[in-house]
Amino acid sequence: MLTKYGSFQSPIKITIGVSLIIAAIVGFLAALTLLQKRVAFSYHIIHALAMLVYGISVLIFVNTFETLKYFSWFLFLFYAFSEIIFCSLIFNLNKEVVFKIVFVRLVLGLMVGIFTIVIMNYRDLSDIFVLKSYGLIFVVIGVNILLYFPVMKPKELDEAL
Repeated sequence: MLTKYGSFQSPIKITIGVSLIIAAIVGFLAALTLLQKRVAFSYHIIHALAMLVYGISVLIFVNTFETLKYFSWFLFLFYAFSEIIFCSLIFNLNKEVVFKIVFVRLVLGLMVGIFTIVIMNYRDLSDIFVLKSYGLIFVVIGVNILLYFPVMKPKELDEAL
């Protein structure tokens, strides 16, 4: 995955960048279906923008694996904070919420944030281990998004969001 000269190979860079830009487009389309539901719309728009910025940044600025690590680190910390903020927004709606789902999303956000900080602070880790760890974090985030459940009771969901 890494060349012997330390630069990031073009096919990997293009694959990561283009796939995240496509994911951002899908995220924008998903957000547009939730236009009247302000919290859900904002949540999806923010994540779509983050994926778009990350994908474009990878295509334009990433030339070494070290740069990719830093861009990924920022994306994962952004995700962790956005999950925590999303949970606080749900609580501030003063509606009846499904606390189990909000708690799971909060815990996942905290786990992603803590795991990212741990990985970034251990300089002795090999690049392959860091890459696999970031891949695992992407999978956790993806599963969380794919298993997105409404966090409010069904009758109040349409009213509040």
